[in-house]
Amino acid sequence: MSRYILSFTIVLLLSSCSKSIQPRLVIPFSENEITLDGQIDSQEWGQAAYIEHLIAPWENNSTDKTEFKAFVSDHYFNFSFQVSDLTLVTIPFEKELSVAAGDRVELFFSNNKTLKKYYCVEMDPNGNVLDYAAKFYRDFSEAWDFESIKVATKITEAGYVLEGRIALEELKELGISNPFYLGIFRADFKKPHGKAVSWYSWINPNNPTPDFHISSAFGEAEFIEKTK
Repeated sequence: MSRYILSFTIVLLLSSCSKSIQPRLVIPFSENEITLDGQIDSQEWGQAAYIEHLIAPWENNSTDKTEFKAFVSDHYFNFSFQVSDLTLVTIPFEKELSVAAGDRVELFFSNNKTLKKYYCVEMDPNGNVLDYAAKFYRDFSEAWDFESIKVATKITEAGYVLEGRIALEELKELGISNPFYLGIFRADFKKPHGKAVSWYSWINPNNPTPDFHISSAFGEAEFIEKTK
């Protein structure tokens, strides 16, 4: 079990250039695949990398109670969100962009900090998915989709749970391999079609206005390879 110990935590690296602490997520390997059912209770999730809350940089760095977990298996990057939300806003799904009008969690992937090309997936509490390719700055290709993404969700009295996976082979084909850059985000609407939205992030992008499509919103991540 010792090879998992460091994988359970976010490893903080000191940048010699900026002398600021930069987050780095080490994502462990599990021998077992899981069944996607919106239940985050299997042994594999107990061994996953773990983030216990997200921050709202534009609301005095207040924090929520989101629990994000991730691990890799032989074939998949597996991830989950457990979101506490007492003002849950869901929008009837008519097209992918419907997801952008309500509560959601988001993952962005890039192979470098230039964001010359990066890939985004936004997922709502009902399991609907908005995914697209992008390049800096905010040049979106909405016709693009992940081919292998699968999501299962469960709405609870306290909020919602989302469990998902993307094939490692697909990520590698997109150039997402060690090390890579990851954005972990959440949008919390206060009422349907309202303008009051709290924007949460894994890290503080240090931008004056809400924006996750900038390099400072991404942290470095690494998959732990299977031991041969």
